Amino acid sequence: MKQLPIAAQIYVGAVIGGGAVLLALFFPVTHFEHPAWFVTLLLLSSITSAFKVNLPLARSGSTMSVSYAVDFLSLILLGPAQTMIVGAISAWAQSTFRTSTRNPLYRKLFNMASLVICVQAAGAAFHALGGVAGLASMPLAAMAKPLLGAAGAYFLCNTALVATAIAFYTRQNILKVWNENFLWSAPSYFVGAVAAAGVSIVMAAPRTTGSRCSQRLPCI
Repeated sequence: MKQLPIAAQIYVGAVIGGGAVLLALFFPVTHFEHPAWFVTLLLLSSITSAFKVNLPLARSGSTMSVSYAVDFLSLILLGPAQTMIVGAISAWAQSTFRTSTRNPLYRKLFNMASLVICVQAAGAAFHALGGVAGLASMPLAAMAKPLLGAAGAYFLCNTALVATAIAFYTRQNILKVWNENFLWSAPSYFVGAVAAAGVSIVMAAPRTTGSRCSQRLPCI
């Protein structure tokens, strides 16, 4: 990390420290209620992190993973505490596998910490707007507002963290870097969130049908 400008070193260290604090504070020590879902989503997020979109940066190179759709599904089903672990592991996988060059440790830790911070920000927005985590906890209409709020928080947090790091490294204006290289990606975050909501509803459908059948005699 010594090759980075001083401002970039301080910023990267602060983000890594912030992510570590959030991970320690909200680590779900006794709240793995659905371990099978957790393991499945962790594996899916790690696998899909290999699918990346190259960002057209003028002076630097960066990629964006499509695994955030899986992270949103995890947020809906499991909540932010477990999802921050899913996001952190997928960030590590993205920084480690299928990369053109070997990423240094500080970059891997920065990416992992960024995802922890963003998941907590998205989770806070989700719950503040009335969102409730869990399979079949909310109908689609009620989920729309908290889900879009969470997607907006995730997008702003994720792109702002990365844009700031790039701006410090390349000595450019932060807002200019964000506007020119990340603003265009906003629709993909909302599409990913809606797709995650759709999957959660499909997953909940058999349970809903079963509960209705149990209330009728006979049920065909």
